[in-house]
Amino acid sequence: MLTTLTDAAQIPTPTGATKARTPEQSAAAFKLPAGFRMEVIASEPLLASPSGICWDERGRMFVSELHGYNLAGQLDIEELNKSGKLDTQVRRVQADEKFKKAAEAGTFGVIKLLRDTDGDGRMDRATVFATNLPPAYGLVPARGGVIVACAPHILFFADRDGDGKAEVRETLFTGFGTGELERGINAPQWGADGWIYFGRGWPGGPITGPKLAKPMNLPGSNFRIRADGWLG
Repeated sequence: MLTTLTDAAQIPTPTGATKARTPEQSAAAFKLPAGFRMEVIASEPLLASPSGICWDERGRMFVSELHGYNLAGQLDIEELNKSGKLDTQVRRVQADEKFKKAAEAGTFGVIKLLRDTDGDGRMDRATVFATNLPPAYGLVPARGGVIVACAPHILFFADRDGDGKAEVRETLFTGFGTGELERGINAPQWGADGWIYFGRGWPGGPITGPKLAKPMNLPGSNFRIRADGWLG
C-alpha cells in the first residue's frame, strides 16, 4: 500500500517535450556563410558527452568525453519528483551531499580513438583509448600520443604496441583544483610558440610534476606547459 501511494504521488514524466534531433537534422539547422558546409563526421553511439577533439600527426581522430555533468542535480530532482509536489521556485541550490556521493560512480573521463574504416568520410569505429579517468576537459596530440586535461591532473597517453589502446600513461602534473565540473582546467591548444596553453579552472595547488624542481602555485589565469612536462 505504501508503494502504491508513493507511485501515485510521483510527478509524471512529461510527454510533450521536443524530441531530440538526429545528427543530420542538427547539421542542417546551422546557418552558415556562403561557401561553407556542415558535415557529420561522428555521432552517437560512437561517442557520448564529448568535451574535446583533436587529430594527431597520423591523421587519427581522438575525442575526450566528460561523463557525469550535473548528475548529482539530476538524482536530486528525481528524488524531489517522488514527493508529488511541483517545485516552481527558480533558485540556484547545491544538490544534497548524498546525491553528490551517489554521482561519483558516474563521473569520469574517457578518451576514444575514432576511425573511418570504409573511407566515406564518417567515423564508424570507436576504440576506448583510455578510460576511468578524472573528468576530461580536452586534449591535444603530442609525442605520438595525446595530452589530456583531467583535473586534478594533466596526463599523457600513448599506444606504442599498435593495438589502439594506450598502455603508456604519464602524470605530467597534478594538484589542480576540482569542484563543479564546468570549471576544471580545460581546452588545451598548441600555440605558435611551441607551448600548450590551458584555460584556467578552479584554484589549486601546489602543482607538482616529475620534472618540476619544486611545487608551484599558479595565479588565477591561463597557463602553458611543454609537451615533455615543463610548466611555464
